Amino acid sequence: MTNKRNGTTEEIDRRLILMARTVVVLFRQFEQIAREMEITIPQYRFLLFLKRGPKRAGELAVEAAIRKPTASGLIADMEKRGLIARAPDKDDGRSVRLTLTKKGLTKHREFEEALARYLPSLLDEGDADAMLDAFSELAYIIDSKREGAGPLEVED
Repeated sequence: MTNKRNGTTEEIDRRLILMARTVVVLFRQFEQIAREMEITIPQYRFLLFLKRGPKRAGELAVEAAIRKPTASGLIADMEKRGLIARAPDKDDGRSVRLTLTKKGLTKHREFEEALARYLPSLLDEGDADAMLDAFSELAYIIDSKREGAGPLEVED
């Protein structure tokens, strides 16, 4: 197989394909849970990013990999629902920063708990602890590589 990025021929580890397929299947299930929880995946990402602290709308759009007009619509809806609030930017009086409200933090926690309740159904076979440890390590590695992202702690 030719790697289009560097023009080399290499064999792709089948486990990587299975991992990608698993992510896609999980994402679909997460979207369904999100609908039931009356939140979208992009809104969840905004809540997740705002857990690290206030951000400008443009920063959220870049971090969530969506266009600014799309971000504006999400922000307006989330603000209307009381999940986020606008606060003046201390460093730039012309700007505002978005902050997570108590209701937004609760929505974030409830959604993550719903996901966590779903996942054990996938771990009926095999060594569940080993799989959870592997996913924890993967999450740590991915999070540590994200530019400018502080660590995300799991709440007890």
